[in-house]
Amino acid sequence: MELLVTIAYFCFVWLVFFKFKWLRFSLLWKFVVFGLYVSAVLSEVVLLGQTTPYSKELVVERYVIPITPEFGGLVSAVHAQANMPIKKGDPIFSMDSQTWQDQRNQAQAALDTAKNQRKSLEAKLAEANLKLDEAKKLVAKQVMAARELPLRHDAVDDVIAQIAALDSSLTGLQAEFDEANHNLEHATVLAPEDGYLVDFVLRPGAFVRLKQHVASFVSTEETYLLAAIDQRAAQWVRSGDKVHFALSMYPGRIFNAEVDQLIQATGAAQLQLSSRLPNEKSLKPSEVFFVKLKPVGDFSETPLVFGASGLAAIFTGKSIDLVQVIRMIEIQSESILNYLYNPF
Repeated sequence: MELLVTIAYFCFVWLVFFKFKWLRFSLLWKFVVFGLYVSAVLSEVVLLGQTTPYSKELVVERYVIPITPEFGGLVSAVHAQANMPIKKGDPIFSMDSQTWQDQRNQAQAALDTAKNQRKSLEAKLAEANLKLDEAKKLVAKQVMAARELPLRHDAVDDVIAQIAALDSSLTGLQAEFDEANHNLEHATVLAPEDGYLVDFVLRPGAFVRLKQHVASFVSTEETYLLAAIDQRAAQWVRSGDKVHFALSMYPGRIFNAEVDQLIQATGAAQLQLSSRLPNEKSLKPSEVFFVKLKPVGDFSETPLVFGASGLAAIFTGKSIDLVQVIRMIEIQSESILNYLYNPF
């Protein structure tokens, strides 16, 4: 863009002073012509670059969730299709659940039997306690021999021990039932959020393994933009700053956004865990920082397609009106140039 403006400017100078000779290219006009150009260059470098960062690397981003089943099994039904919108909780595919159904039925039957046994033991314990109380009264009245009390106590303790063992068994049976029920519920994989599936080629009859990645789920609940800016232009960027952006797939269109946050890290600077001490070759300084942008407005007619690229101009609180106008003209001009491309 800067090259086009430079060419246009000097073509205008050539037309005025050399082609049509409307003005004499005197020393004064030489200072004016080159002075304006140098001033424009300095304003681009200092004012525009520092107060209105410009990014030529902008991408539409969405969150991607890998779809992996809780367990392996034979696929019995596929409910969703690739690139078709689905709602949170909608079924994606189902696996054969007969094994888990049988296990749950068995665990349920065992639980019911154990619970009935516990009720019988509770009734038996109540009867043993009643007999113990009666024995205590009769012994106190010297109607019953005292040696009968230990026997009654032993009967109560024996029933209590049986109930404790049964409760331990019930805990294990309940765990088996819960596991089978959990696996049965997860035999059908559901959509984690509103969105759509990509690279989804699963068909009935296929076999999937435990935690196998079967598709990528693109969430449509949040869309954001990621723009790379020179780190020298990042010092004035703040959350809430106004942004204009253009996408290559929509030539001539300018959209609005605002700064969500300046990402306070770069991947190039991250050191790898190693037993070796870092050296100068381990350091890989990055010239750019990434800014997360939040789109503002209605995009029903111009959907923000995941992966679409473009440009962005950030208007910080330090930018003056004239500089903002220059940036607006620049990004609008580059957006119009997107009409020109080689289709072959």
